[in-house]
Amino acid sequence: MIVWQLLCVIYCLLVTTIQGIFQDFNPFADRNISLKIPSINGWGENKNIMTTGQQTIINSDSIYEWTPILSNITGGKKDSFVFTIDAEASGYGFAPTYEVLMFISGNICHMPANKSDVELTIYYSFNESILDNPAIGQSAIFQDGYIQALAISPVQSSSSNATSTYSNLYVVTELINSTTQQPLPSSDTSENWEYRLSISENDLVFQWDVRPWVEILDTDMNSALLSTGNVTADAKVYHNYSIYDPSLYDLYVYSYEDSVQLNENYNLSLCAVKNGPHLVSSQDTSNKTATTNNTSPLEHTNLAIQKKITEYGGSVSEMFYVSGLNASTTYVAYLTKKISNSDGLSSVGGILFSQVYFTTKSTDACSLIFDLDFCSDVAYSVPTSSFSVDNKTLMAQTYDHIAEALYANFSKALQLISCDADEDARYSPIMSCDDCAEAYRDWVCAVSIPRCSTTSSQYYIHRNKTHNRNDYLNKFIKPLDDYYEILPCIDMCYTLVRNCPSDFGFACPNDATTEDLLYQSYNFYMDTDYATCNYIGNSSLIEVRALDDT
Repeated sequence: MIVWQLLCVIYCLLVTTIQGIFQDFNPFADRNISLKIPSINGWGENKNIMTTGQQTIINSDSIYEWTPILSNITGGKKDSFVFTIDAEASGYGFAPTYEVLMFISGNICHMPANKSDVELTIYYSFNESILDNPAIGQSAIFQDGYIQALAISPVQSSSSNATSTYSNLYVVTELINSTTQQPLPSSDTSENWEYRLSISENDLVFQWDVRPWVEILDTDMNSALLSTGNVTADAKVYHNYSIYDPSLYDLYVYSYEDSVQLNENYNLSLCAVKNGPHLVSSQDTSNKTATTNNTSPLEHTNLAIQKKITEYGGSVSEMFYVSGLNASTTYVAYLTKKISNSDGLSSVGGILFSQVYFTTKSTDACSLIFDLDFCSDVAYSVPTSSFSVDNKTLMAQTYDHIAEALYANFSKALQLISCDADEDARYSPIMSCDDCAEAYRDWVCAVSIPRCSTTSSQYYIHRNKTHNRNDYLNKFIKPLDDYYEILPCIDMCYTLVRNCPSDFGFACPNDATTEDLLYQSYNFYMDTDYATCNYIGNSSLIEVRALDDT
């Protein structure tokens, strides 16, 4: 029992210094683990499983474990709160051995404009006298809409139990003049500040993470596709499968203009992002725009966000499809994440990640497609087919069928290889026919489904709509307009040669002997803020080159 108590104390100490850090590991490695993902066949269904937690209390004199206070304050007003310490509740049910840690966190939800000389300050102490004289306690200031602090109470242990030295933690909030460090006078009551404050013996209820944790996969004229980082660490792993909760992450999309004001005062405030003037969010629209199993998300044109857990790029992530956007417009996206308390996933508090920016394309020369059956890792814009301008679903199926047809002959040839022979008789001691088949599929998908851009770049190839990469595109796609092709990454060719038997005679162009062929067919993945080549497959195999390497 003592060992578990010590482990609990160590855990709590780590929480105070690490917030929003997730280990990017893959528990599927070397294990045959299948996925159990709610709504895997339907986009936009938000089944809020494993979600518990009390609601926020408005204007209370007491703060309870994992239950934020929502309060309003003006000049001359002083809010006072009492948190009752329960040593047995610390560390998710294990009584601490040495001390009880109380994690204080909060957000500013709304504040008056142009109030840079005013600070919302909290004071906290185990001494009740702080209610009359806040200056005797420790203090912390809301910065960028966020506050966090730690109060520590020693523990008195006996043979039967452990109790906190103090019974209560007292907290006072006030508006302070940042220059004089004096409370605002009661005459300054014209403008209201709204904030949320929480205390927990287990974790910070409100958190933020400096990472975006979401990337822009691509956009077209009226939609965008975003993806989180690897979420395998968030899964509940059982014997041979994992369960993912699609309600864990949410996305909020703002106009660029509204995000500027948000970033000035509330850059770290989860409350401000969730309750601000966002254009659309997955939390607001998922139930209203839920797609059925027979409906593709590509068919939606209204302003909405649909989300889905999927395997992409060699890992598991959550994708967000934003539809109904305006052309040539810059938007800002904020990702949020729920966190767990002792009862499971909580509906209050959470983590706010850094914002990301994306801009929609100017014309309909490119169309965003994804969720293909054969080329499942294709998730980018392609040349718009003149045969299905207003039907992205049909367009995606056409591209998918082209790639699958090209793969069919190779699949038959691969069957002639002795894939099931003894290890000493196989073509490679470390590669298998499955590795070869996957590499060829990724390669054929990339070269037969070109990635499209409307922006010129030294790394892109301009394509006339009548002269495409191959005749299949000229015949079955017939692009609507000219476009710029983002060439496939040469890394996929390298992987193909490495993973497949030498009997096929695969070879890649190189700088020394076939430079023209190399840069007309492929490109390198450069260290820039935009895609210099198109990669499909396990992204960990990409070699990133510095700009001066070519």
